[in-house]
Amino acid sequence: MYNITFQQIETFLTVAEHLNLSDAAETLFLSQSSVSKTIRRFEDGLGLVLFERKNRGLALTKEGEDLYSKLRIHYSDICKDIQITKDLKTKTHQVIRIGYPSTYDSSEDYDKLKQIINDYANKHPEIELNEDLFDFRELRQALTFGYVDIAFSPDFILNDIPDISQKKVLRSRSCLAMSAKHPLAMANSLKEIDFEELKKEVFYTVPLNNELNNKKEAFRRLEKYGIRPCDVQFASNFQSLLRVIRRGRGMSLCGYFPNAPGHEEIKYFTLPPSDDDPILMATWKTNSITKEVRNFIEILPDDPEGMTVFKH
Repeated sequence: MYNITFQQIETFLTVAEHLNLSDAAETLFLSQSSVSKTIRRFEDGLGLVLFERKNRGLALTKEGEDLYSKLRIHYSDICKDIQITKDLKTKTHQVIRIGYPSTYDSSEDYDKLKQIINDYANKHPEIELNEDLFDFRELRQALTFGYVDIAFSPDFILNDIPDISQKKVLRSRSCLAMSAKHPLAMANSLKEIDFEELKKEVFYTVPLNNELNNKKEAFRRLEKYGIRPCDVQFASNFQSLLRVIRRGRGMSLCGYFPNAPGHEEIKYFTLPPSDDDPILMATWKTNSITKEVRNFIEILPDDPEGMTVFKH
């Protein structure tokens, strides 16, 4: 058995998310030297090097990225199971558990939805909103296993889960994203980009379940915009996807994330509006809905185009 602790796992995940010891230490309420020592013990216990130092901070090694993508999901599930058990004992008021995609705080496309939910929280102080961010796979699990009462996600994430109800909320934009240092990023608009050059590029996406089907679907969507890359590969999660783009290892057909860490290292070109653009859905288990969740759903306007913050 490996000589590792739960604290070491938490520290590793936090450092992996920030890629900065000072920021991670602040998040964990620890000293930077303590975080550094914990990471060294974790690496020694595993017999792996998980981080390498760069001029602008830390970077995950290949082993570090692989371990981060796997541990993050399990750690999140453990924390949620503990919290659910605690809530059963201490719950004295109504709680609505809401799950959002991990892109929620990084995108401007959700601004109108955020305002509606904030207004609801202010008008209903008797109801506690427990809000969490999930990668796509995690969001499916959270709804399926009852970790959340309602999930907001792009329409292609949860539409094949049985016994669910859904409501259209808003439309998200689609962008061509690349490293700001890429020669094509010098273009001022999408019209100036030579799409023949994109045939040399690898495009990345985040997989859901069946990677073969995901790959076919990715090629289909790219082809619809006239993009024919040499290959499509997968990043394990949203953070890894942005890291791949920032490093110039590939491009992506994705959303617009001006609030994500390192956003200045990515150039986004908004693609022409299409019926293929993802629609954010509110999704809940049909037979598990409470009165509070039903009332919450009713505050969401039946106007997805009106809730969309960009011109479509």
